[in-house]
Amino acid sequence: MARNYYCLVAGLPDLVMEDRKLAFTSVALRELLQEDLHPQDYRLVSLFFLPYDHQNIINRLFNKDTSFDKRGLYAEEVIDEVTDKKAFELAEETGLHGYLNNFLNDFYEREEKPARQDAERQLTSAYFQMLLGGSNSFVSAYAQQELTIRNIIVALNGRKYDLEVEKDIIGDGDVVDALKKSRARDFGLTTDVEMLDHLMQIHENPDPLDREMKLDLLRWQFLDEETFFNYFTIEKVLAFTLKLMIVERWFELDEEKGRELFKNLINDLETGYEFPEEFKLSHGKKK
Repeated sequence: MARNYYCLVAGLPDLVMEDRKLAFTSVALRELLQEDLHPQDYRLVSLFFLPYDHQNIINRLFNKDTSFDKRGLYAEEVIDEVTDKKAFELAEETGLHGYLNNFLNDFYEREEKPARQDAERQLTSAYFQMLLGGSNSFVSAYAQQELTIRNIIVALNGRKYDLEVEKDIIGDGDVVDALKKSRARDFGLTTDVEMLDHLMQIHENPDPLDREMKLDLLRWQFLDEETFFNYFTIEKVLAFTLKLMIVERWFELDEEKGRELFKNLINDLETGYEFPEEFKLSHGKKK
C-alpha cells in the first residue's frame, strides 16, 4: 500500500523566495525529505540528484580545478577519493551506486583515457538504464519521457546541422532505431510518439532561451499529468522535487522566468489538494 505524506505535502507551500534568489533549494528539500520520508521513498528522491554527481565525477577526472556542485548525493571528499585511481582500487567499499562503480572500473581499466564527451555519454546511458529498470512506475515513466525528449532533440539537431549523432542517441528499441536511421521528416514516429509534433515545433523556435523554456514547460505538464491522481503519495513529492530543480535551473538562466515558475509551483500546491478531515484542523502525525 502506498504511503501518504499529508503533513509533508501540506507544508510544501510554505516555501518562500527571497528578493534575489530562491531561498529553499533542492538541497534543503532533500535534507527535509531525508528526515520525513520512509527510507525506501527517500531512495527514490535521491535518484534525481545523481546527475549532479555525474558532473562532479567527470569534472574531477578531466578538470580537477572545476568547482564542486553540492547538489550531488556524495560529499566532495568521497568524490575526490573515488576519482583517484589508486584510492579507488584500494577501497573495499565506495558506497556509490552500482552503475557509478562500473563506470569508474571501466574508466580506470582502459589503456587510453576516453574523451570527456564519451565518458559523459556512458554515465548518462547507464543512469537512464538504471531508472528504467526500477520498480516505481513514476520513475520509469519520467525516465522514458526525458530520454525520448533528449533523443528527439539530438536527432533534430543532427539533421539540422548535418552532424553524426547516432552515438548520442541513448537506449534501444523502435523509436531509437527510427531516430538513427529514418530519413522521413517525422522519423516515421508521429503515431508512436504523441509529443513529436510539439517537439518539432519547439525545435524550430529561433530563440534558444524560449526554446528551453518550452521544453521545460512540456516536462512540467508531464509531471502534472503523471501525478494527477496522486495527492499525498511519494509520486507527488517526486514531481515537486523535479519541478524545483527546473525552477533552480531557470534562476541560473533567467531570474524573471525562474520567479514565474516558482510562483506556478507554489500555486499548484496551494490549489491542488483536498485534505482528509482529520488534517483540516491540525497537521496530524507524520506517516
